[in-house]
Amino acid sequence: MTDRLASLVTPGRRGLWIGLALFALLVALSWVGFIASDDTTYARGAYGWIDHFPYVGGHGTIRYPITVPMAVAFLLFGGNEVAMVLPSLLYLILFLALAWRATRDVAGPLPAFAALVAVVTNPLIAVQASIASVDIIEMALLFAAWLLCFRCLETGVADRRRLAGAGILAGLAFLTRETAVFVAIYFGLLFLAGHRIGRWNYLWIAAGFVAVWALELVYLGIMTGDPLYRFNIALHHDSTIDRSIDLAGNVIVHPLVDPLLVLLINQEFMALMLFALPLGAWLCLSRAIPPRLRHFARQIALLGGCWFVCVGAAQHLLPLNPRYFMIASTMACLLAGTALGWLWQQGSPRTRRAALGGLALLAGTNLVGIAVENRDPAFGDETLVAALADHPRERIGTDPETAFRAQIPLRWADAAARIDTAPPTPGSLYYYNPLRAAKPAGHIAADAAPLYRPQPGWHLVSEYQAAPSHLARLFEATGTDHLLPAAIWQKLRHPADPAYLYRIPSEDAGSPD
Repeated sequence: MTDRLASLVTPGRRGLWIGLALFALLVALSWVGFIASDDTTYARGAYGWIDHFPYVGGHGTIRYPITVPMAVAFLLFGGNEVAMVLPSLLYLILFLALAWRATRDVAGPLPAFAALVAVVTNPLIAVQASIASVDIIEMALLFAAWLLCFRCLETGVADRRRLAGAGILAGLAFLTRETAVFVAIYFGLLFLAGHRIGRWNYLWIAAGFVAVWALELVYLGIMTGDPLYRFNIALHHDSTIDRSIDLAGNVIVHPLVDPLLVLLINQEFMALMLFALPLGAWLCLSRAIPPRLRHFARQIALLGGCWFVCVGAAQHLLPLNPRYFMIASTMACLLAGTALGWLWQQGSPRTRRAALGGLALLAGTNLVGIAVENRDPAFGDETLVAALADHPRERIGTDPETAFRAQIPLRWADAAARIDTAPPTPGSLYYYNPLRAAKPAGHIAADAAPLYRPQPGWHLVSEYQAAPSHLARLFEATGTDHLLPAAIWQKLRHPADPAYLYRIPSEDAGSPD
């Protein structure tokens, strides 16, 4: 069986195409799209370039490696969530191709294929692939920078163009998000060790980075009078980080162990670290591994380890959101997949069966993690557009937070002018989104919040329900839904709070019976 499977992926690039086909299928099945969060900020930045060229922007909208390509996508394909996601998706496909090629060159086709499967089935990657994400762009640029440097380390030849190119890519990643500076720890350790190419050759990486940053400093100095404009707004846009917010399900115990708990407990990583830690250590340390592959694994592990340590150390600046660990977890995927593929390729028949089973178990648990993800985090915001379409001749009121979150879909539907954000008045239609209006929010003052909640006598016109997850449909179709605990089933069957459209009675309609 293993020989038959091996024959499918060994020739040429077939493993890459199979892996990318699997990736495309998973993205289609787990498509998220608009999430009414950072993606709204990036879309506003993209429209800033379209409407106000040349553009500077503010926190988030100034991230040019995502906002400029997104502006181009909007110009080419119109305003829609596919165009919004397209730049991040293309960056991710580039990363997958580079990771597959680098692993194949060092370890062979089967390890490269297994590594690709481990990455594309990882829930964090599969879900973030369909979201406008700077995390993906940052990772793709930094991995490309790493790869240029690694080519020099492999040959022992300090190719100045490659090293400067690595610095340029790292600089572009830094323009994407300031956390990209964490890669300086990785390159700094190589510099201190004078690893393989001599200490001072690493300064070419610094030169490339500085060249990109200098261009930004000049541009911002001309446009704003403050060369450090982006840096200053990044540091001061929020004075504190509340670690109870944006935790995405991880457990808070103590700052020293919380980052590790994110990787061990969160559904975005499932059983990844149970595979990656022992297999990665074996790949890095075992004398049975060829020196070239062992060096590759050590560099991957060092990059991922440095990133993990930096994110963990920056808890006063960054919330413990799993996406901040994307580089660390994806390097873990590469280590785990490469090790399993190497055992599959080089081991005895018994070892090969065990490796294939391990890869199937890793991918299988990942698929479960993907299946339980919420694909409608902004259901109430997006459905406001559907409510407007259901009542094309009327204005609709909603709370200010929902209106703010839905500004991009409203722009795409050319319907922003039909929204009222004042408290509902007699005779009007009011769209109630519990996710935003059930409590005070950023754009809803505490004293005004009760005015945006349903009152006795309001007439329900429509109720909007989110579609059940694919897993919920499977349980319903097989009649096994009653076997799940009620709380878990409720979350699978109703992944998002419903939204409601009310008609406010006219003042002369009288009191309800």
